[in-house]
Parts: sequence; C-alpha cells; structure tokens
Amino acid sequence: MFSWGEDGHRGFRLKGGVNSDSGPPTDVGGHRLNLGYHIADLSAGRSALAFVKTNGNAFVIRTSESKDGRRVRGKQKFVKCKEMIQAVGCHDDDDVVTLLSEGGKVLCVDTTSAYNLKPLEALCNIQVSQVACGSQHSVALTKGGQVYTWGRDSRGQLGQGRSEPGAGSPQHIRSLSALPLVQVAAGGEQSFGLSVSGGVFGWGGNDRGQLGLGDTTDRHAPTPVHCLNMKTTIHISCGKDHTAILTKNGAVFTFGSGQYGQLGHNSFGDELRPRLVAELWGAKVTEIACGRHHTLALTESKRVYSFGCGEQGQLGHGKESHPSVVLPVQLPQDTDDARIRNIFAGGNCSFATCASIEQDVGEEANAGGVNNKTQHRLDDMIDKWTSECDSKQWKKIKQEIHMTFSSASCLNTSFLEQSKDKHFQTSPRYSGLNLSVARLAFDKLVKKDNVFAEVEAAVLLLLPSLEKKPLGVEGLRIYLLLNELLHVIQSHEQRRTSTTLAEAVAAAVLNLSADSLQVIGDWWSSLPPSTMVEHVNVWKQALSVILSLKPVPLNSGVRNLLLVLQYMYNVNSRTAEPQRMPETDFCLLIDKNFLIMDLQLWILRSQLKYMDAEPLILCSFPILMDLGSKKFVFDLNSRYTKVKEMNCMIYWETFWEWQWALPLPQDLLFELDLRRASVLEDTFEQLAAVSAAADPTDPADPNEYKLPLAVYFDENFTNVDDQYLYRKDFFHEVFHEMMSAESGMFMFNDSKTLAWFPSTATEEDQRYFQFGVLCGLALYNQYIIHLPFPLALFKKLLGVKPSLGDMIEFSPCVGESLLNILEVCEDDVIKNLYMDFVINWDGTEVDLDPKNPEKPLTGENKKEFVDAYVNHAFNTSVEGVFQEFKRGFFQVCDQDLVKLFRPKELQEVLLGKDFHDWAKLKQNTGYRGVYNTTPPHPTIQMFWEVFDELTEDQKKAFLWFVTGFERVPILGMETIKMTVQVKGVGDLSYDKYYPQTHTCSSILELPLYSTKEIMQSKLTEALSNNRRIYK
Repeated sequence: MFSWGEDGHRGFRLKGGVNSDSGPPTDVGGHRLNLGYHIADLSAGRSALAFVKTNGNAFVIRTSESKDGRRVRGKQKFVKCKEMIQAVGCHDDDDVVTLLSEGGKVLCVDTTSAYNLKPLEALCNIQVSQVACGSQHSVALTKGGQVYTWGRDSRGQLGQGRSEPGAGSPQHIRSLSALPLVQVAAGGEQSFGLSVSGGVFGWGGNDRGQLGLGDTTDRHAPTPVHCLNMKTTIHISCGKDHTAILTKNGAVFTFGSGQYGQLGHNSFGDELRPRLVAELWGAKVTEIACGRHHTLALTESKRVYSFGCGEQGQLGHGKESHPSVVLPVQLPQDTDDARIRNIFAGGNCSFATCASIEQDVGEEANAGGVNNKTQHRLDDMIDKWTSECDSKQWKKIKQEIHMTFSSASCLNTSFLEQSKDKHFQTSPRYSGLNLSVARLAFDKLVKKDNVFAEVEAAVLLLLPSLEKKPLGVEGLRIYLLLNELLHVIQSHEQRRTSTTLAEAVAAAVLNLSADSLQVIGDWWSSLPPSTMVEHVNVWKQALSVILSLKPVPLNSGVRNLLLVLQYMYNVNSRTAEPQRMPETDFCLLIDKNFLIMDLQLWILRSQLKYMDAEPLILCSFPILMDLGSKKFVFDLNSRYTKVKEMNCMIYWETFWEWQWALPLPQDLLFELDLRRASVLEDTFEQLAAVSAAADPTDPADPNEYKLPLAVYFDENFTNVDDQYLYRKDFFHEVFHEMMSAESGMFMFNDSKTLAWFPSTATEEDQRYFQFGVLCGLALYNQYIIHLPFPLALFKKLLGVKPSLGDMIEFSPCVGESLLNILEVCEDDVIKNLYMDFVINWDGTEVDLDPKNPEKPLTGENKKEFVDAYVNHAFNTSVEGVFQEFKRGFFQVCDQDLVKLFRPKELQEVLLGKDFHDWAKLKQNTGYRGVYNTTPPHPTIQMFWEVFDELTEDQKKAFLWFVTGFERVPILGMETIKMTVQVKGVGDLSYDKYYPQTHTCSSILELPLYSTKEIMQSKLTEALSNNRRIYK
C-alpha cells in the first residue's frame, strides 16, 4: 500500500511485525508500506483511522495531538468482533468509529475508551449494506434500499425536513423510501444518495454550493440535483465542503468550495453547480476519493491524480505546489510487480492499495456493474424461490420474497434496460425498464401458488406506504412493474377472478400527485401499442369480474378501477396518432341487466329523488361503453320517458319488468298532421304551435315532443302498424326539403356537399330552434335523417371545440391554406404574403381582431390567426343561431345521455352509414312461394342480372324503395334484408305491372316478367317515379 499526507506512513504494522513509524521519510510524494495483507476498506478522520483486511478483521489507529500541535498516530489495534467486517467509517470531528459487518449490522467503537464494540440498537433487526460518515453525522443504506441518519443535525444533514439539534438513534428518511438507491455518501455537514440510474440527491450544508443546486441555501430534506440527470453518475465522494462525482464513462464533476483548489479547475473559486474536471477528460477515471480539502482520482491506466490542499503532503506532488491543477501523484518507481487497486482519502491523508498484476486482471474480469449484479441476483433468487425446497429453506425464501416485494426501492432497482446502459437515460419521458424481462420473471413467480401468495401479500403490505410524490422519477417505476405483474397474473386462468391486488394497486395509483401521474402516463404512452393494450386490459379484466357479480358492489374499490381506466383513456387521447390506441379498446362488454340498473339509478338521481343513487358507469365513465351499450341505454330511456310523459300508471308500474315487450298506449301522442305538398311548412307551423302552448313553469304539463310520435299525411289517419312507415317517410321528406338550397336556411361549401349555419341568420328565426327539435325527435325516435353537416356540428353539441381538421373537412381549400400557413410557410414567406387578420366568410368581410384593425399576419401570430379563423367560422359567426338549434335539440333529448356518445358516434347514429355491400344484400335476401327454389328461379336470376347493371345511385334508390333506408343504421347492418315474392295480379298480365314494396317488412313484390328488358324498364321506372333520388 502507498500512503501520503499528514503522518501518512505511521501507525500500520508492516510485514514481519515492524511498525511503519520506524521508516525514514522520503522526498517523493508517496510512501510504500509493505503490509503483507490486503486492505478491503479504509477511512480516516481527525481522531482515528480505521481499516479492514480482506479477511474481515478490523483495526483502529488512534490519532492524537502532540505537544507541538501536530497530529500523531498511535499503533493499530485489533477490534474483536464475532462477525467479519466489510466496511469502516470515521468521522472528521468525532471519536467514534463505525463498523459494518458482513451480516449487515452496524457497530460503533469509541476510540477514547477500551475499543469495545457497541451495536446500534435501532438497526439491530435491519440489514445494512453501506455506512457513510460526515464530520459528526452518519448515513446508512439498508439492503432494502432505505436510508437512516443519526448524529448532529446543525445544517439539515440528517434530511428529516426540519431543523433539529441532532438525533442519537437512526431516523428513517421517508422521502427516499421509493428510490432505488445504490450508494450513500457524507462529508462535513452534507449528505448524498445515489440511485441505480444515476440520480443524485443531496441534503444538509450548502454554504459553499457543495450540494450542487446552484445556490448556497442549506437543505433540510433530500433534494434532486437535476443538472446531474442523465450524466450516468456511478459514485459520489464528499469532502468537508466540496463534492466529487464519477460517471459511467469515466468523467469527473466537482462542486462546492474551491478555496484550496480541491475542485481541480485551475482556480480557487467555488462552484455552485457540478462542473467537469477538464484535465481528467479522456483519462477514464475509475475511482474518486475526497479528503477534507483535497481530491484523488484513479484512472483506467492505474495512475493516481490529486488536487486541492497539499499543506500536509496529501497531494503527493513532492516539492511541486500547484494545488488547483490536476497532477499525478509521485509514487516510488519500484512498483513494476504491482498495480494500484483502490484509493482512499480522509482528513489530510491519502492511500492507495495495490494488487499483483495477475490478481488485478482477474478481479477486473470478474467485476460487473452494480446494475448487472442487481439484476442477476434477482434472477437467481427467483429461480431459487420457484425450485423445490424443504421447510427450512422455504422459511428463508419467504423472508427474501417479503424483503424484495415489500420494498419499492428493491423493485425499482430491478428489471432495468441494461442494453447500452439505457436505464441511465431515465427521465419523465423514459422509465429505464425492460418490461419483457420483468414479464418473464413474474411468470415464474405466478406459476407457483405458495410463491405467488407470498408475493401478493408483500405487495399488499407495501402499497399503502407508497409516497404521494416520490422524490425522483425512478421511484415511479413500480407502477409500471405492478401493471405488468397484474397482466401476468391475469394470463393464468386460475387467478383471473381475483381483483384484490388490482383494486389495491388502483388505490395506490390514484393516491399519486398530478405530477407523478403525468410521468406514469407519459411512460405508459411510450410503450409499444401492444403493451399499452395489455395494460388497459388488466383493468378491464378486473372490472369485468366485478361487474359479473350479483349484485354489483358499488364501493370505492370498483370506482378506483374505473378512475384508473379513465386516466389511461385521457393519456391515450393526448398521445400522437400513430401511437394512440383505438378508443374502442377501452370498451367493456357490459351486461344489459347492469345497464338497466345503472339507468334506473341515473333516473332516480336526475329526478332529485335520491341524491345518493349514483350510477356506476352511466354518464360518469362512458368511455367503457361501446356504441351498442350507449344506444341501448339512450333508446331505453327514451321509451321510459314516453311512458312517463303519458302519465299512464299501469305502464309506469310495469315498465322495468316488460321494457320493450308492451306496445305503447295510443291515447296521448305527439301528433303531426301534414300535407305532403308542404311538409316542411306545416311541420314548422305545428312545432311553433307546440312551443307557444307549452308551460315550462308547470311540472305537470307534459313535454309534447317526448310523447310517442304520430304522423299523418293529408288527413289520412292510419292505424298503428302503418305509423313506422309514415314516420320514416316524414323524416326523409322534411330533412331533404329543409337541407335543400331552396329552403334558404343554410350556407353550403364550394362543392355543395356540406351545409353550415349562415352567419346572416339570427336567433329570432324560429326555424333554427325547430331544426334542433327535429334532429332531437329523430334521435329520440330512432330514425336516420339526411343531415349533411360536418363533424363540427356534433362536436359543438357535445361541448367539444371545433378544430382546423373540421375546417379541412368543410372547406378543403380554406383548410389546406390555413394548414400551410401554420406548418409549411416559413416566417419570411408569410411576411411576403402581405396578409392581415381580415377574412371573407359567408360573403362578408370580417376583421378577426377588431381591437387591432388590419393587423398583419406574421410568423409569430400565425397560430393566433388560424385559431381565430376557425373560431369565427364555427363559433363566433353562428353563436346565436347555434344556441337556438342546441336549445331545440335538448328540448327533446336528455343532454346527459346524449353526452354518452362521442361526436363521430352521434353523427353515425343520426345519419347512419352509406351502404355499398350489395353482395351482402343479395346474400341476405330470402324468397317466398314460387321464387323459393333451388336452383334460383329464372325470374330471380333475371332480377339479379338487372340489379347488377344498375348505377350506384339507382341501387341506393332501390334500397330506399324496398327498405325505407337511404343509409343504414350504424348498428343495424344486419337489418338490411329483403324478401322477394311474386306480385299477385288478377289477369296474369305481369309485364304491365311495376314492382311494389312493403317498406315496413322490406318485401319486394316482383311480377313474373317475360323478358329481362321488360323487367329492367319497369324497375328503373318505378325507382324514378317512387321519389326524387337525393344524393
């Protein structure tokens, strides 16, 4: 071993029993001490020096002050201990030496007395892996990743978040409990913790910037050193008031006091933030060590460098004196048979231990990073846990499982992405986890019943103790890992029905702060889409199990599961399109009986009868409902509302029992008696009369719009069976006439394919209120309508703000121009356009910023311009008219239930979908009587030949002719079925008759035509005469 500095070579017993203080001093920087044994750890303070041999024996050398004021070492003394010692620590201003046994016990030795060992009682039952000593305080890191501090607390160095004189027994730092810490360090009055992925956390004295936080304010609680994030820190060493850190790639950063040059920046100034030691760049440093006011660095080439205070020779520069410059230590030249293995610094002295070249090469080959060792150890443990064992081994295994899975720190240290050390890039955007490795490990655990039971019990014990806001993002890894664990559990059939762990994890997730949830959400949304889906399915599966129970429990557990799914849905909604999951992936298959029960609770609550009757999913979590469930609930409520408005007691009392089975009574209806020649005019007139007669202040006055609808044409009062066709005919006629250019109600885009509210209309025009009523009546009574409006209409109904995408849909020319301004045009190009905030919309010139007339368009305000353009088109210019439309719509439909739908869903429910699958129509067609033959009847063969030759518009006209649908119900594709039968004629002269239909039952009566040409003529004539073909 080499030693240099204050009395550096004295006190050690050399090989052969000679004391090292008998050797003469030399002029070189370091003294070579032939110890005859290897030192595993060494620590030096003002009052003592302690070291431990590789055989586990510990020794203490007392340091005292001589008469002339110099520090003088005594002789080394063996410390008797039953256990082998692995590490030692000395305080700079304390007589107590701290020892750490290989069994994880902390032992204290008072060097002023008989060197008797005294265990630290508070940590007797806790295994400790590291101990670090400051001037008068100590920091311990347990094997479970927890940090304890004790001693003086003058500057917050105990990290308890409050100013206290000190603590005689170890105190747990709760704020660090979730972090995967791998090292603690202390020096002077500051303390540090280092996480597995290089996160640095400091607390205590900071008067010289030794915490690296950019200021000189002391910290009484651990604080992240953000400027070291992703610097791949692997080691921290502390001096009295300066700090050095070592990175994975061998770089050294220093900060704090530079009074003695101990920062190595060729200056004596303080550094409040970590600064790279440029002189060591490229040398690949493998170890660092800080003394009181000096710093050592060992490079890959086994050279030792030093800088800082050298008044006691602790720099080892011999007669040279450049304290702030990084220079090599001058060691004796006869060291060809040995290489430097480790360096130590403490107080005003320095040490370097040696190993033979062969031994050193062997140790390097066996060395592995902390992270790899951690992962391999856990993999080995899992294999051991899942192998056959006896009762004694099982007892130890249970303890190991408990220690691992009841510690967030242990879990957060595991399953890291080791490839290219990627986990060092951990940030709020990247978790640093390898979930594939975690999945394989969890799969092994879950297969063994007894092992899984212990894992589950440990996790359940851990979850309530998790912090609301972990100090660093690494403390949040556990939430991704637990989601992965739940996925693996549910992949085993026998464990799918248990929701205890899922409910507990959900509660822990929801206890997190908004910032923490944001990080988890960003991590989750960056996973592969398949993994995102699997994690969503975890919560869906747990909910499915609960919703299958009879009765369904309405407790906080199930609500927490719902809230987690809602949060994941919200995160997914913010995710960029290629990565975003389809919204339907969040939908559950929900039993109709449960939906009925939820609807009943919603009705009770909406009627203010039972404020505690809160539905579980309905209106609170519509994201879980597929379109079929939403429409089922909406339609059932519509039917219930019709019965309620009719005030029919018999139907009222039996409604929930019979629901769809009983026909509605016909004694109280909302009747429209119209003339076919003036359908729209009569409709507006009669709707206006209903509005005028209504008394909104009288609760007993029925809302006529919500009564069963009956439509009559030209005073032809049909029976109930024909009403379906009449209502269908009514909605077809009134909307086609209203949406025509002749009605003058709407403006149209350039291609005349989409309509919008005109900016010139006013809310005094009752037609827009009535337009809303008619749309509401169609939805309420389950009819498809002709409503060629952009998606923006349905967004506005549901409170969703229209976007540039809606402008592109309505007016591609305008929309694409705005998109080019926003995304393509450079600032100088925009300037040369000489545009301002004045636009022309619906034939009117509009200034989008009237407070700044003719404001020029620039690169800085282009987004403002685009947003203002879209807002004017879809909001400002039509606000009054749209509000009237909206008022009319929700006069009929319940707003809360309409909001179950997404904008696209509402549009598709109201408008249906285009039908083009004519092969499907042919496949679904049935035949009666003469036509029901195999092979097909010749007339049927002839019919399909004629049909195939029709144009697309003629086929759509045929669909309307037979079924009454121009577009098909979004959930009713299977209803597009046709039955063909022979048209009965008295004179058997089939060729002179047209085909006829029964629209209610989609029956086509087809005469037995003699030729294909006659059939083609009669069919196309019937289609053209039947009604206008609307496109």
